[in-house]
Amino acid sequence: MANTDDVNERLTSAMTGTPQTLPDQRRQFLGSLRERVLLAIQVKDLDNSRTFRTFETHLKDFTDQTALINGKVDHSKMGPYLQLLAQENFAFTLVNKPETPEELDSYALLIVSRTAVDQETINLLDIYPETTDTTTQATTSKPEKKGFFSRLFHD
Repeated sequence: MANTDDVNERLTSAMTGTPQTLPDQRRQFLGSLRERVLLAIQVKDLDNSRTFRTFETHLKDFTDQTALINGKVDHSKMGPYLQLLAQENFAFTLVNKPETPEELDSYALLIVSRTAVDQETINLLDIYPETTDTTTQATTSKPEKKGFFSRLFHD
């Protein structure tokens, strides 16, 4: 009986290929796993002018990592990112498989590690939120604190 099970497993493996771990997650994350992603840029965020500036500023934070680039995204949108990666000698792989997603919510660019990092927040714009000048103005324009004696004698 053990021989027939072994033969059935070999036939199934030959027909369907080698079983893959988490195939849906690998499709979504351009062939990688979610646990290895350090930074992600979605296709819909490519139109945001802050996305490229933030990516350019913080790319040096991810030395010795690899970038995965969605090959189905419009090249006019991905061009500046590709140029920056090449200029910084940052290793990248262009993923252009038939199952690669191309919706607006899919990922255009991922920075991935070779090992699992399990980072909770991976979206570029969430990791590096926009700093506004209103917060710095509010902290600098605080009213002057009055001492105990000035309140006692001048109020």
